[in-house]
Amino acid sequence: MALVVDELEGVYDGQIEFRSLDANTNGKASFRAFNLRGHPAYVLLNPSGEVLWSGLGEQRMDNIKKAIEMALETP
Repeated sequence: MALVVDELEGVYDGQIEFRSLDANTNGKASFRAFNLRGHPAYVLLNPSGEVLWSGLGEQRMDNIKKAIEMALETP
C-alpha cells in the first residue's frame, strides 16, 4: 500500500498533507482517536479535523482517489 500512497502523494502534492503513522509507535494516539482497528488504515480529514472518509484494510487506488476528489470539492 505504500506504493499507492506514494503515488497519490505525488499527484496531490500541495493540495493534501499526507502522514504515515505506525499503530505500534508514533501513531498509537491517532489509531485510538479514530477508533482504527487494523492495518492499513486511512483517514481523510478536512482542515477542521472532521473525518470525511476512512478506510480499513487494503484499498484500491481508485477508491482512495474518489474519496480525495470528493474531499477537495467539499467547501
